[in-house]
Amino acid sequence: MSTPAFFMSDRNRARMRRLLRLTGSVLSILAVAWIGMHFVDGGAADLLRRLPTEDRSRLVACGIVGALAYALSNVLLAGAWWRMLSRLSPEPPRALPTMAAYAVSQYGKYLPGNVAHYALRHAWSRRSGTPHATLGLAAGLEAALLLLAALCLIVMADGSGSGVVSFLQPRTAIALLIAALVALGLALRWIRHRGGIGRLQLPPLPASALLTALLCYLVFFVCSAAIQAGLAWMLRIDVTPYAHLLAATAGSWLAGFVIIGAPAGIGVREAAFVALMGSTIGDSAALLLIGLFRAVTFVGDTAFMAAGAWLLRLDRSRMKTGMDHEN
Repeated sequence: MSTPAFFMSDRNRARMRRLLRLTGSVLSILAVAWIGMHFVDGGAADLLRRLPTEDRSRLVACGIVGALAYALSNVLLAGAWWRMLSRLSPEPPRALPTMAAYAVSQYGKYLPGNVAHYALRHAWSRRSGTPHATLGLAAGLEAALLLLAALCLIVMADGSGSGVVSFLQPRTAIALLIAALVALGLALRWIRHRGGIGRLQLPPLPASALLTALLCYLVFFVCSAAIQAGLAWMLRIDVTPYAHLLAATAGSWLAGFVIIGAPAGIGVREAAFVALMGSTIGDSAALLLIGLFRAVTFVGDTAFMAAGAWLLRLDRSRMKTGMDHEN
């Protein structure tokens, strides 16, 4: 019996994934080229050069504080990941190594393809005995809730009269995401009553775990917008109303997230931010602001990764010491 055409073979699916990643990488390269040309020709560099020397020093200090704040806000993402794993896993993983591994693996998003952080996180979580199905389900929930959080902030800002992203029709997207989450919850309930999938016995996933994760993601986006507001204040750029900035922050992150293949959304996120904020503060100011924010987030991600690597090493040292004492 022939296979229906809409069922792709493994080879075709692999080709489709490579095509999507290649397309995303090309879009990222084009966006970076566009940003580079407009940064010089559009006047963004002139805005930075016109800052007094004293304000430049303060801007550097603000950037360092912002990078540390961004690294701390990433703890919310790691905590939400551990909480979902602990609710889904037959044997809940320990918090410290799970969150530390998340911190280190997140740095892989800067590699070409923008999927290395998922692969690294999956591989390291498997070392602790977490089943493949649990990791896949947790990753799916994480992506869905991140998208839902971003869209919620966009709708809230759009409802305040900013009109920044009305063309995205976020209400429809939120309705679809909520429907998908409800369907996923019903599917999990059915699977539990059927006795699980193979060796995976799914425990109940309380609504509190999903709501906690969603709250963490909302706070993460708010922190990101607050860091940008601080940079804008140092640059003497008026970004009020702040609801507009919050929507642009969430919207640009959303654009970088859905374009598969763009490493950490580089180029795509910046171009989306300029498109969303340019009408309010001007393209040059928006480009300068998002460029500085990219530098801040890179330093913050580096600090977050370094802290995670140190905690992993410390945890392994403690585990080894404990085993030596037992022997």
